[in-house]
Amino acid sequence: MKKKKLSILISTLSLALTVSMSGCTVSISFENGDKKTAETTEITEKKEKTEKEKGTEAIKEVELTATPVPTATPVPQKVEQAVPRNQYPTYYVVNCKQSITLRPQPDVNSGEILQIPLGSAVSYIETAQNGFYKVIYNGSTGYALASYLSSTKPAETAAAALAQTNVANYETYYVVNCNESITLRPQPDVNSGEICQIPLGSAVSYVGTASNGFYEIIYNGNRGYSLASYLSSSSGSSSYSTCRVVNCNESITLRPQPDVDSGEICQIPLGSTVSYVGTASNGFYEIYYMGQHGYSLADYLAFE
Repeated sequence: MKKKKLSILISTLSLALTVSMSGCTVSISFENGDKKTAETTEITEKKEKTEKEKGTEAIKEVELTATPVPTATPVPQKVEQAVPRNQYPTYYVVNCKQSITLRPQPDVNSGEILQIPLGSAVSYIETAQNGFYKVIYNGSTGYALASYLSSTKPAETAAAALAQTNVANYETYYVVNCNESITLRPQPDVNSGEICQIPLGSAVSYVGTASNGFYEIIYNGNRGYSLASYLSSSSGSSSYSTCRVVNCNESITLRPQPDVDSGEICQIPLGSTVSYVGTASNGFYEIYYMGQHGYSLADYLAFE
């Protein structure tokens, strides 16, 4: 009887007694082969492990919540600024063989900054004296002759090509009796405007004689009218001799007849160049000046 009671006591103690080691509960079985006690121990360990993992995850969540999320630094946007357009109108080099000279002053004797090739674009600033334009080319500012600059870009057009095709049918004339260039006009009238400038020595195609002392001609595909007194069929020569106005205070009078009482066509300033046609009566010369045909006193004209 005593042995039976002792066995029951030992079994009871083996189920209740546990020892905690390193955070884990280990059941000590006083009876080998007791499967229920081992299963209880395993379940307890898994439960404690699960609770520990949950506690660790909760701590991590708290840490993630407490840690401030860094704000992304805004990247500055690159703003494209519009490039201002050139405030000056564009002109083009024309009427030359290869290039023209950009000079430091509006004077053909003022030296050279650089050469501007035929067809190049320049920025026109303003009109200067002595027939020059103030322009900018490749960053250099200076002066170039207006007769070699045009606001129209050189281009081959059907009309120009046709005119060039017909050039062979006409006689060749040359620009003479001028300082730098003459004007090609849309009509045989000095007030009819300007198509382009034709430099001294240039070759043109003579179409025919027009009114008001003009010739109808073709130059670089442009058809128009220029004063006959500035055109000659001989290259490098003039159909007329050249005279210069001298011996006066300011100007002399161009008259419609070789007579001091015949009226006035215009005044010819001191130093101006005129084309001598021939000697007239009453001490006059027959001359051309700026397309005007008339007579001036020979005492005020000197041959060059």
